[in-house]
Amino acid sequence: MADETTDSEIKIGDYVAAKKFGPLEHDFTGEVTKVYDNSVLVEIRDYDPADKTAVGDMNNRAVVRKSAAKITGNKADEN
Repeated sequence: MADETTDSEIKIGDYVAAKKFGPLEHDFTGEVTKVYDNSVLVEIRDYDPADKTAVGDMNNRAVVRKSAAKITGNKADEN
């Protein structure tokens, strides 16, 4: 339950960093487009060029566990 406050801080529009998984060979960053109970849907924005094919196959999206996503910023930070 202690991690619940950290997990609930992730919201749509936040930028997160995530670890490599599945077909991805490197870590990546992206924008949260949907929040689920224990995970988030991330639109991949920044990734290693070696992962270009894998990112394309995934339609530039990945489902990431909330516990594995680290907030790096949000849309409001860009303005």
